[in-house]
Order: sequence, then structure tokens, then C-alpha cells
Amino acid sequence: MTRLLLVVVLLLSSLPALAACRVSGTNAAYGNQTSFVINSTVQTTTATLTVDCDSVLNILNNDFVNLTLTGATTTSGTRATLGRSGDATDRIPLQVCAQSGCPSGSELTVNGSYRWSGQSLLNLLTSKRYTFPVYIRTLQGQNVAAGAYQVTLSFSVNYSICAVGVAVCLTPQNGTSTFTSLVTLTVTNDCSTISAPNLNFASAPLVKDFAPVSQTIAITCTKGSTYTVGINNGNNAVGSVRNMASGANRLSYEIYKGSTANRWGVSGAERWSSDSASQVSTDGLLRSYQYTARILATQNTPPAGSYTDTLVVDVAF
Repeated sequence: MTRLLLVVVLLLSSLPALAACRVSGTNAAYGNQTSFVINSTVQTTTATLTVDCDSVLNILNNDFVNLTLTGATTTSGTRATLGRSGDATDRIPLQVCAQSGCPSGSELTVNGSYRWSGQSLLNLLTSKRYTFPVYIRTLQGQNVAAGAYQVTLSFSVNYSICAVGVAVCLTPQNGTSTFTSLVTLTVTNDCSTISAPNLNFASAPLVKDFAPVSQTIAITCTKGSTYTVGINNGNNAVGSVRNMASGANRLSYEIYKGSTANRWGVSGAERWSSDSASQVSTDGLLRSYQYTARILATQNTPPAGSYTDTLVVDVAF
């Protein structure tokens, strides 16, 4: 018994001194996404946690690495959120997860933890380095304005990695470290729908008998976005005067903003600014533009026929 004890003591005294493992983490970025993509689709990005050790025995099942989300610069409840500088209302909640797809039990809410151990830990080992992907997903259904969004996530890492051992760990590498990860997203302006019903002047025997027609173009764009709406001159314009055509014959008409005499056109001041839309929905997404279309009464009445034209509505940010 004395001899065996002496051998163990000599073995222990001859082991090299090992430094603690080194912990580092990376930032994560979603790049540019439109507001409607953010609203309708889950976006995923990945940060990386790395644990570098001087030596790894990798045969013991009681090794572990424990990751805790200790805080975030912006939160909603127990989840981190992406926030926009200077705005306290637009937030995009995030799921921070230790496994791809965020299965049950893998999400880290604020002060929540996830532990890698046993085979799951060995699967992430390369030489003396453990590499842990941290999956960060947006939650869909958020109506947010365009801009730069970010959040800084704070993590604590607690680990116990055996360096030397025979059946039991003789030299554990234990420690706790912290790191932060900056998560960024740029939300861009976009429009999801332009509703522009067909325009019908009906029938009349003389140009002076055509009644003006009032209709509305409705456009859904990013909340808070500023843009202009233009209507081109159609397929049969003469100069800047719009015309419907029936073969070689022409019937001149125009489109005006609201009930004014201001022409709604494709360039410059003739475009219609979203700031002066006829109506705006309570969520700021849908803007309506009510216009008046008139057959120009100063022209000669052309031959009877079916007159048509095609116009293009465009939005410019």
C-alpha cells in the first residue's frame, strides 16, 4: 500500500502545470433584409463560442461546457431583442439556441443555460479546441421601420475539461469566463402590394359628356417609410398628354391628384409624396392615393370605338 501511494504521489508531482482553457466568441450578422421579409420569415444567423485548452483527454464522460446568457442590451420579457438606435418601440425578439432549429430545451433565455457534455461535447472537439455554434433566430410577425438594428448579448462560460487521467481525472481544467457577441441587422424599405384597379370612363357620344372618374391606388410599404408614387404617360402619349387609342384614333385624358388640377405624373413635382397620401392606416403600412381621371373636353370627338391605354405605377424611395 505504501509503495502504491508513493507511485501515485510521484506521478502527480511530475505532471506539467496546465493553464486554464481560453474562451472566445464571435459577433453575428443578418445582413440586409426588407421589413416584409423580417415580418414573414424567420431569419437565422450564427455566433461561435470557442474553448481552447492546453490538453484534452477526451475519454471521460464527466467533462462539460456550460453556456449561460447573462443579459442583453435590449430585451422583451426573458428574450433578447434587436433594437433600433433612438427608437424605443421597434423591437425584433430573438431566440438564442444551442442547437440548430431551436428544439425544445436548447433555447437560452436571459439567465438560462445549456450544457454540452459526454458525446455531444466530443462531437464538437477538434484537436484541443471545442467549437460551439450559437444559433440566433428572429421571431416573425414584427412590424418595424427600416434602419440599423443591434443587440449585444452577454454570456458566461463555465467548463471542466480533463487533461490527464486514468479512469478518473487527475488534472482537471476548470474555469469560468465571459464574452459578448454583437448581433446586427439592417432592415430596408420595401413595398409588398400596389393595388391599382382598372379605370373605365364608360360610354358617351361626345367628349364633353364623359364624367370624371374618382378612384384610389393603395400601396403597402414599410412602416414609417418615405417614398414617392409616379404614373407614367402610357403607351400613346403625345408630348406629356396621355391618350387612349383605337387603331390610329386617339382620345386624350389626364389623371390628377385628389380633386385638384395637379397632374399625377412620373417625374419631379408631378410624383405624389407618401407624406401627403389621402389616407394612412393606423399601423402606418397602407397609404391610399385618391385621384381624378378626366377626358379632356377641349379635343375633337374622335370616331366611335373602344379606346384603351396601359399605365405603370411605380414607387421610389
